[in-house]
Amino acid sequence: MAIFKDNYFTNDSYELRTARLEILKNYIEYWAAPLAVPRTLVEWGLNANDKWQKSLLISRSKKNQSENIYRDLRDADEKTFKYYLKLKRLLRSTNPDDKILLRHFGVVDQFPRSRHEKAKKVEKFLKTFQRSIENNESIQIPQNFVSKLEKLFFESQNIAERIEQIKNEKPKGSNPEQMEIFREDSKKLRSLLSWAFMTWEPDQAYLVQLGFAVKTKKEKEDSVEEEDN
Repeated sequence: MAIFKDNYFTNDSYELRTARLEILKNYIEYWAAPLAVPRTLVEWGLNANDKWQKSLLISRSKKNQSENIYRDLRDADEKTFKYYLKLKRLLRSTNPDDKILLRHFGVVDQFPRSRHEKAKKVEKFLKTFQRSIENNESIQIPQNFVSKLEKLFFESQNIAERIEQIKNEKPKGSNPEQMEIFREDSKKLRSLLSWAFMTWEPDQAYLVQLGFAVKTKKEKEDSVEEEDN
């Protein structure tokens, strides 16, 4: 059986809140009559854990989806930029003396580190190649090679745009519904504790069966002195 250190419910970790509600679900019906707990509070105690667990599952699912899309972007970017570097090497090796051409394609300097700058390099390469085709300029790179890069780049950018949409749509941290459940359950736990104290003393061992911390006799005496003062 879990042992709770305090009854500061708003400071609960999610793990601690889960432990409180799990044990409360098992025992609240048993103690409802002896403690004269209102039926509405009993019903809450019976259902609170399931509702809380559901909110945790939803939160984990959203987190997993977010992690998956970032992994998808890493994988897509790796394919895109690796293939771009192959084309860059091919262009430079087939046109080693045409500095103007290489500069137009943006393949003279080193490949940047940031994703944004890498994407700009790929985009410049693709646009320059397209202009060359439209101007009937002879570029010794097969069209299908560039078409493959264009497809890979489109997939990368599509995932990156979805990530930006997610960032704009969802607030950081816990979702609002989960936080609201947490706050409301904290209020209900405080109310239930007040009902329990109408019958039990703070050092009553059975408090733990309702998800509450049990004070030692010394802690109880100290709290009484504070109240008297």
